[in-house]
Amino acid sequence: MSGATLSLIVAIVGVGGTLASAVITQVLAQRAESQRLEREERVRLAEQRASEDQRKVDQLRDCYVQLNARDRHYRDAMLAYAYALKSGSAEAEATEVSSARRAQRDARAEAQLIASDAVLEIESRVNAQLTIAYRRLMEVAGEPDSSTREARLNQVIDLLDSIISQQGHVRALMRLEVRATEELPDWYNPEIGLPQHQLADH
Repeated sequence: MSGATLSLIVAIVGVGGTLASAVITQVLAQRAESQRLEREERVRLAEQRASEDQRKVDQLRDCYVQLNARDRHYRDAMLAYAYALKSGSAEAEATEVSSARRAQRDARAEAQLIASDAVLEIESRVNAQLTIAYRRLMEVAGEPDSSTREARLNQVIDLLDSIISQQGHVRALMRLEVRATEELPDWYNPEIGLPQHQLADH
């Protein structure tokens, strides 16, 4: 092989090596860029999911704050009305009960679209007791006999007092769902408020 041919081969190999090196460098750079973009996309999707998850928790928290407040206010308004009936005039308290009842109904309507099944189930027991208390209170308000009225008002007051414990159980579950706490308290009982014949079946 002549020196000219050898020089030509060396030159071709050198040029080929240079070109190959440039191609390999470009491929590696494109691969690194592709991996970087994939990582950024994964991070973006994770942040998007976290943001959406937080938005849902915030929406649930707002719903639960309203439902809890309206249930409590409704109970408190009926209790104030019952005590007012015991002492005489109760027009202002009667108006407040009507207002509280409407607000509680609106809060429950929203909760039925947002709240979890577990919260709706246990809160519905509270609402059932509130409904019973309201019905009895309206009946007592029309009771003409003072001694009968007194006894029946005491029964309504006892019923309204018993609801406090049930509301505490609803709040405990709500707090767990909005991540205000990591676990339910030891005293939590998912069957709180169940009628006695249903408790016997469990």
